[in-house]
Amino acid sequence: MSAKRGLSASVLFNAYDLSRYLKTAAPSLDAELLDATAFQAPGGDKEFVIGFRDGKLSLEGFFQSDSVNQSAIDDIFNNVIGSTTKQIVTVSPEGALTLGNRCFLIDADTVNYAVSSPATGLVMSNAGIQSSSGIGAGVILQPTAALTTTGNGTSVDNGAATTKGGAGHIHVTTVAGTTPTLDGKIQHSVDNSAWVDLITFSQKTGISAERVEVTVAVNRYTRFIRTIGGSGGPSFTTTVGFTRF
Repeated sequence: MSAKRGLSASVLFNAYDLSRYLKTAAPSLDAELLDATAFQAPGGDKEFVIGFRDGKLSLEGFFQSDSVNQSAIDDIFNNVIGSTTKQIVTVSPEGALTLGNRCFLIDADTVNYAVSSPATGLVMSNAGIQSSSGIGAGVILQPTAALTTTGNGTSVDNGAATTKGGAGHIHVTTVAGTTPTLDGKIQHSVDNSAWVDLITFSQKTGISAERVEVTVAVNRYTRFIRTIGGSGGPSFTTTVGFTRF
């Protein structure tokens, strides 16, 4: 086993890549343990039943604000704290620049945000993120890159099919061109040859993020494909992750 550094980690939060703001990202997944101990329990021991899953993510980074574009870390978290709209978060401990890298997909609520200003240190931002549906362990299907042409991504082999469905995240963090359009899909295959649509994202024309869930069985292989339109050099900086349930 070789140890791995966290220097290349990626954090995509809605339509923003927060990686250069942050220094710590810690996703955690817990299962609730319910006390089911009754009178005359065998052996006098406690009895437990597994309950619901619970997912959390803590983030620590460097404070920055941007009153004009509202795209710095302080503005982003201030705008979502307490929101009833779920945030779309993808965290890749090894980085989202490589196809197939592990990532964690979170359908999230930002539940706390704090700024600390020590007299002798750096001004820091800290955010706490909660998921009511747990954290999905998945893979990067589209590494972070500027997509300028229509094409099919390289497939990722899961080793076997799964039966409980899954979820896909797409993050578009920068867009260029005249009336640019991006139509993206996640496809799956039993043999890495014949492909069937699994997830169809809504058409993207600007910076945005989207989560789409499916309940069908997912075949062994998955990939991301895209169709890009527009003129004036259309370009979409895009990251896509997929998790199986």
